[in-house]
Amino acid sequence: RAKVKKGVNILGARTSDPRQWDVKQEVGNGGKHSTTTVVCQRIAPSSRNRSTSLFHEVVQLDFEIASFSSLSGTQPISWQVEYPRRGSSDPALAEIFICQKDLVGIVPLAMDTEILNTAILTGRTVAVPIKVVSIEENSAVTDISESVECKSSGEDVIKVSDRCDYIFVNGKEMKGKVNALVNFTYQYLSAPLQITVWVPRLPLQIDISDTELSQIKGWRVPVVSNKRPTRDSDDEDEDERRGRGCTLQYQHAMVRVLTQFVAEDSGPWGQLSYLLGSDWHFDITDLVRDFMKLEDPHIAKLQEGRILIGREVGMTTMQVLSPLSDSILAEKTVTVLDDKVTITDLGVQLVSGLSLFLQPSAATSRAIVATAVAQELLHTPKQEAVVSTWIQFSDSSVTPLDIYDPKDFSLSAVSLDEAVVSVHQSPALNWPVVVAEGEGQGTLVKVDMMISEACQKSKRKSVLAVGSGSIKVKFGQNDADAEAGGDYDADEIENHASDRRHKGSEPERHGQDGRHYGSSSAEREEGPLRKASTTAKSILKNKVIKNNRLDGGKLSDDSQLQNIPIDFTNFPAQVDLPKGGAGMEDGDLVQTPRGLSDLEIGMYALLGVFCLAILVFLINCATFALKYRHK
Repeated sequence: RAKVKKGVNILGARTSDPRQWDVKQEVGNGGKHSTTTVVCQRIAPSSRNRSTSLFHEVVQLDFEIASFSSLSGTQPISWQVEYPRRGSSDPALAEIFICQKDLVGIVPLAMDTEILNTAILTGRTVAVPIKVVSIEENSAVTDISESVECKSSGEDVIKVSDRCDYIFVNGKEMKGKVNALVNFTYQYLSAPLQITVWVPRLPLQIDISDTELSQIKGWRVPVVSNKRPTRDSDDEDEDERRGRGCTLQYQHAMVRVLTQFVAEDSGPWGQLSYLLGSDWHFDITDLVRDFMKLEDPHIAKLQEGRILIGREVGMTTMQVLSPLSDSILAEKTVTVLDDKVTITDLGVQLVSGLSLFLQPSAATSRAIVATAVAQELLHTPKQEAVVSTWIQFSDSSVTPLDIYDPKDFSLSAVSLDEAVVSVHQSPALNWPVVVAEGEGQGTLVKVDMMISEACQKSKRKSVLAVGSGSIKVKFGQNDADAEAGGDYDADEIENHASDRRHKGSEPERHGQDGRHYGSSSAEREEGPLRKASTTAKSILKNKVIKNNRLDGGKLSDDSQLQNIPIDFTNFPAQVDLPKGGAGMEDGDLVQTPRGLSDLEIGMYALLGVFCLAILVFLINCATFALKYRHK
């Protein structure tokens, strides 16, 4: 039996094999439907072996579209077969596709062929809009997005919306894949859309510039209400810690979270492919900063997701939590030590401007290398230069000074030659600013780092560290002209900075009077901070590419990532430990050997007890031997 809607006529039925089957047809017309009943009866035994085929064609029915112009879409035909002695089969449905146009095919169009599944990190859906168009025989293109059906080949990789207008990931996916398929169907036509889904590789990597934080000798900061002062057996240190409501500052460290984005190949082995290559990592700190926490916030705290600050002696764990579940995406142990460190050096660089160099990446054609270089030349009168500083500690760690709270310290700068440069304090930056006055060059600026006013013990300022910066003033010449010989090549762009340490000699300059002072620039280049720079010229070449995709994240190429725990873009490239006490004023703060920790004191005490016990045992043996000989 077959039933069709009005507008579709049943022309007739004919047997597929007249020698095998006899066919009789009855047609009935209802209100909205037309039905036909076809009775098929075998008139000869089958010549085929039934075991060779599951189905046999018995009858063919012809249908006609009566009013073609008024119909569109699909017209259903309902079928039902009734077998002798076995009853009726379940109804089946066939469709006749009716189209007013002669279509050649359909094409799904996506805004991008790749998706970064950052929803696993943020919990926010990442979507790509989709349009589907049809192409006719005459090359006409029509938007059929609202009429198509769609289905993803793998919901654990990528999903598609109910209206087929966008594909998306929501963080519940299990893996990534190269050329994952989403199938679109329109009437009798279908077309696949290939999309590559990149997922972050777990666990994530937490990079901390210093995982062992100590108190800084002599650097007192006001006590905050939620800070608990740590115990110490030294009365003097206790006075430093508690006196005038101040406590010793703890070291700070910079934090970032990295990952690689991977996808399984479409091949049978499912090998991993890496976005941009296996040596590229993504800095995703901004994406996960809301889900970063410390297991014990009394020991250390995380500020703005990028600065780790010690608070109390102990050990804790930094974690990155999943926004969608209770799982931990990354963790790293942080230790706050009872030891104290001293500031051994204050690095200073005077920056008059920045140059940006863009060049194609040698590793991949999909990346652009951006290199920023600090300029140290003042080439116009009254041009200003800012002071860039970093501090080095006795444990050899190096940290930019600007990650510390500016309320906890102050910087003062003095010009060593007012005829060449002058110095004033910027009210907006609360930072010294150097101004060009006349031509000259040399180590002309001395910078002092002092503790905050609230924690000064006396009227004499407590100077934590002293540094000096080199500057060159030559009117009418800029850094590009000075470097015309090609320090900046396509392979490596180096930022050449002069020796930052004040050597005690007279500053070198070529003043307007033509006189020459101090040592040569070649000698200054070989100082203890050789070519130190805030752009880390030799340790790390940081390749950054801006990503236009939905997450707006950054990509970075760190060729030595395993050896460098943090992007030292604000650190000196090479630092030598200075001589003990160098750079301090009047012995106010000198580098002293660190005190013994509680563990060391306990071990020495236990060793002393053992020695005493051995001594008592030997005395007892000697006494016993004397008594035995007497007897």
